[in-house]
Amino acid sequence: MGLTNGRFGLCVVMVLLPSVLLSNGDSGFGGNSEARLRLESTEDRILSPFTGYTRDHWLEITEQLIAGILPYFDPEKGVSRLTGVPGETGHFEQLKVAEDPSETLERSMLLVAIYTAATGKDRVPGYDGSITRPYLNGIIRGTDPDSDGYWGLHPIHSPLGTNIAMSILLSPKFLWNPLTQRQRDNLLDYLADLVKTRAWDCNCWYFPMMAVPLLEKHGRPVNRVFLTRIFNRLLNWYRGDGWYIDGGNFTFDYYNWWGFQLYNHALLHFDPLWRDEFGSQIKQASGYFQEALPYFFGRDGGPIPWGRSVTYRFAVLSAIGYPLLSDSSLLPPGQARRIASGCLKYFWERGGMSENGLLEPGFHGPNSVVAEDYIRRGGPYWAVHGLVPLVLPQDHPFWTDKELPMPADRTGGRRALKGPEIVLKVSPLDGEARLYPGGSAVGHKGKWQRGIKYFQHAYSSYLGWPVLGEGSADLGVGRSGISFDGKTWQYRTNPTVISIAPERVESTYEINSPRPEPDLEEFGEVRTDTLIGDDGEIHVFWHTSARPAYLYLGGYGISIPHGDEPGVKRETNQIQIQGAGFWSIMQVIEGPPGRLAMKLLEPQAGWSHSHLFGGRGAFPFWQSEKPVLPYVPVVVFVNGSHDRPLLTSASQLRREGNLLYIQLENKRFQIELPR
Repeated sequence: MGLTNGRFGLCVVMVLLPSVLLSNGDSGFGGNSEARLRLESTEDRILSPFTGYTRDHWLEITEQLIAGILPYFDPEKGVSRLTGVPGETGHFEQLKVAEDPSETLERSMLLVAIYTAATGKDRVPGYDGSITRPYLNGIIRGTDPDSDGYWGLHPIHSPLGTNIAMSILLSPKFLWNPLTQRQRDNLLDYLADLVKTRAWDCNCWYFPMMAVPLLEKHGRPVNRVFLTRIFNRLLNWYRGDGWYIDGGNFTFDYYNWWGFQLYNHALLHFDPLWRDEFGSQIKQASGYFQEALPYFFGRDGGPIPWGRSVTYRFAVLSAIGYPLLSDSSLLPPGQARRIASGCLKYFWERGGMSENGLLEPGFHGPNSVVAEDYIRRGGPYWAVHGLVPLVLPQDHPFWTDKELPMPADRTGGRRALKGPEIVLKVSPLDGEARLYPGGSAVGHKGKWQRGIKYFQHAYSSYLGWPVLGEGSADLGVGRSGISFDGKTWQYRTNPTVISIAPERVESTYEINSPRPEPDLEEFGEVRTDTLIGDDGEIHVFWHTSARPAYLYLGGYGISIPHGDEPGVKRETNQIQIQGAGFWSIMQVIEGPPGRLAMKLLEPQAGWSHSHLFGGRGAFPFWQSEKPVLPYVPVVVFVNGSHDRPLLTSASQLRREGNLLYIQLENKRFQIELPR
C-alpha cells in the first residue's frame, strides 16, 4: 500500500527543551542531553587497534544523528525548523542566512537511506516512530503539483532532488516501494525537471546527472547525449595526481573528495552505461588520488582543515566510501577503515553533534564563524555522505580486516603533488599532518574568507586557524604581506607555483596597489620560498617592486580558551605564544629591523568564537619597521604544536654574493637572489 498525505505519527509541539532527552512523542522541536552523545558500543582493540571503532560504533552514531534531527521535523509535512545554540546568531541574522527546509530534508534524508539499507530497520533508539515517514511525506508533498507544499519547477542552479534520487537508489525498499504509482510519477516528473536544470559551472554539474539512473530505470527519457558531454567536460578538469580543478571556482580543495570522487564513483556504481564509458578513466585517477589520501590525516584522526565548506566535516570520507561502493578502491581495507573510523571518531568526540542534537555549522562544535554565505542550518548534513561505508555488507573486508596503520601512526612521510600544486607532510615526531599550497588560483574575490582558507603558507591538522566570520576583514595569519604605507596591507593571494618538491615550495604572488591609479613603481611581486623541515619551516621572501615597501609575515594561529590569556615569551628576534596546550613560534634568522608581536582576536558580535576549533584566535607576526628595498630577503623560522613544547630552530645561514645557503635540520638549501 502506498503512503498518502493523511495524518500519522504524533504531533510535534514547537518548543525547544535543550537539557532533557525526550522522544518524539513528548518533545518539542529538538531536545537533547549529554546522554545522547555517549556511545554504548564496546571498543574492539584487537580488530581496531588504532581507533577501537567497529561497525557498531558507526551504526550508533548514525542512529543518534537520526534521533537528533527528526524531532525538528513536522512528521506530517516533512518540514523542518532547525534552531541553533544561543550566541550563534551572526551568520543567520546579521547575514540573513535562513534555513532552507527542502535542503535540510534531502541532505539529512541520506541518513535514513544509509541506515535502512545497512540494517533493514525503520526505527532507531531515541525516536518514537518510523524514521522514513517524515521524509516520504516531505517528498510526497514537495513533488505533488496539487499540494500546498509543492516545491515547484526548479529555478536555475537548484540541486533539489539530487540526494533524494541517491537515497532511493541506495534504499529502494524503504524509500521507493512504499509510494503509490501516482506518487512515484510525481517524483519522477520532478527529477526529470532537475535533469534539465542548468547547474553552476563547477562540481554542481553532477547534481542533475545523479537522477539519470533512477529515471531510466523507470522508463523515463533523459538527454543522455548532453549529460555525457557534461560528464566528459567534468573529467577534463583533471589536473593530475587524482585531482580536478573545480570548474569556475578554479580551486583545489575538499570538493575533490565530496564532489568529484563522490559522484564519479556513485555514477559508476549506479549507471552501467557511464561505467562502461568512463570507468577506466575514473578508476585510474582515483588510484592516484588514494596514494596520497592517507597523508591528509593526523594521528588523532583529524583531516587538515583547508579550503571552503570544511563544516561538512567527515564528508571527506566520501573519497573512501564511494570507491568502495563502486569496487574501485585501492586502499587496503584495514587502512581505509583506520582512516575513516579515526576521522569519524575525531569529530564525534569534539562536539560535531551539538547539544541540540544537530550537525550545526562549525567544525568541532557549533561555530558559524567558519561558514560561507551559502551554508544554511541544514547545510552541514552533507557530512552524511561520509557514512556510506555502512551500505557495504557487514562481512565486507572494510569491516572485518584488522586496522592497518596510516603514515601518522608510523614514521610520517611526505608527498609532493604537482597536480593540485601542494606538498603534504606527516610529522615523524607527533603524527601531525600539514599541507603547503604552492599555487592557488581561487576565484570569488572578496567571498568565503578565501585568504584564510586557501592562501596561508601552511595548514595544520592539529592547529586549525583563526577566522572572524563571512564578510570580515582579511587576516594575515600564516601569510606574508606587503604595504606601501604601513597601514593598508595586502597578504599572500592567488599564489603561482614556481617549483614544488617534498622539502620545498617556491611561489610568487602579484602586488596589487590599493590606489586606483598607482605609480608604476608600485607594481611587482612577492617571491616566497618555504623550506620544510620535520619540525617547522623556514620562509624566505622578498619583493620586486621598484618602490621600497613594508613587509610582513604571520605565524601559525592557535586557539585560546575563552577567559584565558595567551602566554607570550619574547627573546631577541623571537616570539612564542601559547595557550591550552597549543604553541606557536616565530624566529627571525635574517632580515631588516622589525618588530615581533601577537594579535589576539575577539569574536565579533553574533559569533561565539574567532578560531576554527572554538575559543579566540591568536597568532604571532613580524613586521618591518621601515620600507624595505626590493630583493632584500627576510628569513624567518615558524612552527606550531599541540601538546608538546617547541624548540627554536638550530638552522644555519651563510651568504655568498647573491646566494643564500640555509641549513635546516639535515637538509642544505641554496637560494639565488635577484641581483
